[in-house]
Amino acid sequence: MNPWPGVIRRTVLFLLIGAVLGGFIGQLFAGLFVATAALLAWHLLHLYRLERWLNRRASLRGGGLVELPSPDSIWSEIFGHILTLKQRSRKRKRKFTRLLKQFKHASAAVPSAVVVLDANHEVEWCNAAATALLGLHSPQDIGQPIIALVRNPALVEYLNAENPEFTQVEFPSPVNHEIYVSVSVSPYGKKQLLLMATDVSRLHRLEQTRQDFVANVSHELRTPLTVVGGYLETLLDTCEDSLWRQPLLSMQQQAARMLTIIEDLLLLSRLETASGEPQRRPVPMPELLESVVEDAEALSAEQAHRFELSAEPDLWLLGADQELRSAVSNLVFNAVRYSPPGSLIRVCWWQDETGPVLAVEDQGEGIPEQHIPRLTERFYRVDRSRSRSKGSGSGLGLAIVKHVLQRHEAELRVQSQLGVGSVFACRFPPERAISRTVPKWLDMA
Repeated sequence: MNPWPGVIRRTVLFLLIGAVLGGFIGQLFAGLFVATAALLAWHLLHLYRLERWLNRRASLRGGGLVELPSPDSIWSEIFGHILTLKQRSRKRKRKFTRLLKQFKHASAAVPSAVVVLDANHEVEWCNAAATALLGLHSPQDIGQPIIALVRNPALVEYLNAENPEFTQVEFPSPVNHEIYVSVSVSPYGKKQLLLMATDVSRLHRLEQTRQDFVANVSHELRTPLTVVGGYLETLLDTCEDSLWRQPLLSMQQQAARMLTIIEDLLLLSRLETASGEPQRRPVPMPELLESVVEDAEALSAEQAHRFELSAEPDLWLLGADQELRSAVSNLVFNAVRYSPPGSLIRVCWWQDETGPVLAVEDQGEGIPEQHIPRLTERFYRVDRSRSRSKGSGSGLGLAIVKHVLQRHEAELRVQSQLGVGSVFACRFPPERAISRTVPKWLDMA
C-alpha cells in the first residue's frame, strides 16, 4: 500500500489548520510558519529516533530501547524497510561466514599450497600447506612480495614473464631442499593471481632414478655390444659359407642398431643431466651444415636424394659445436630416411628479425597434425611399421634435438602437410648470432 497520499493529506491538513488559526488571530503567515516548524520538528524527532535505532543492536531485535513511530506514519514504513534490509543483511552475513569457514576447512585439507597474490605479486592469503611447502606464514607474511619470501630465480622469471614458456616451474622448496615443488599461477578474481604449489618430490626422484638407470644400463651394454660387433665383423670377413653369411650380416646390422640406440641414450642422458648453459663458443654453422650434408649424401647412397644447401656465409652461432652437430645431423638424416628416393631436401640457414633460423625441408609423406606435439618424445613413432622399413633410426633423434635446442635457448617448430612434406625449423635467440669476423679473444675462448 502506498503511504504517500495519506502523508500529503495530513501535511496539507496540518498547514490548513495553521493557516486558519493564524487568520483567526490576524497572523496568517505566522500560523503557517508555526505549522511548518512543527512538521519539521516532528520529522527531525523521527530522524533522531532512526539514528538511535540503527546504532543500537538491541533495538533491532525488539525495539525496546527506542520509541518507534506510530504504525500509520511514513516513518513507520521507513523503519520497516530498513529493518527488513538489516535482517536480510544479517542472513547474508551468516551465510558468507559459514561459506568462509567451509572454504578455510577445505583449503586446510588440500595438500597443495594455495596462495592468493595481488597485481604486484604480494601475498593476500595462503593456506596451511603453504607453510610446509613454501615457508609462508599467515598473517605475518600478508602484504609481502612473494619473491621476497620464496627466493628462487626460476620463480622470479616465471612471475615476471608476460607469456611464460612453461605452464609451471619446478624448484627445491625453500623449507626443505629435498622437497621439489611444482608451481603454477593462474589469473584469479579482479587483478589477482592464484599460485598453487604441489609436492612433486616422488616424481622427481623417479625421473632421477630413470635417468640413472638408463645411463648405467646403456654404459654397461655398450662394451659387450662392441665386442659382439667386432667378432661378427671378423666372422663375416672369414666366412665363405653363403648359408651363414646372411644370418651373420643380419646379426651385425642389429648389433650396430642397438649400439646406435645406446649411444643416443647416453647422449640424451648427458644432455638431461648437464648443468648450466653449454659453452658459448663461435660455431661456424655454414661449414658445419656443409659437413652434415656430405654425410647425408653418403647415407642416401643409392636413394640418390637431391640436396640443396643455402647458408649465410658470415652468420655463426654461439654455442656447443658437438651438440649443434648432433641436432642438425638428426634433422637432416631423418629427412633422408623418410623422404622418397630422388626427392629434394633443402637445408637453409639465415637470420630474420627474430634471430638465426635453421630449416630442414623434405618432400616426404608428411606428418598428421595430431602427431606433431609428440614428435620429440623418446621412441615415439608416427608409423612404427614404416619406421622399421625406412632404416635403423633409434627413435631418439628428435628428443635429442629438443634438449640441444633447450640448452641453446632455442625452439623447434614443425610444419607438415600430408603428401607434400615437412619443415623442421630451429629458431635461436638473436643474442646467439655472431658475425664470422669475431674478436680473437672470443675465438680462443
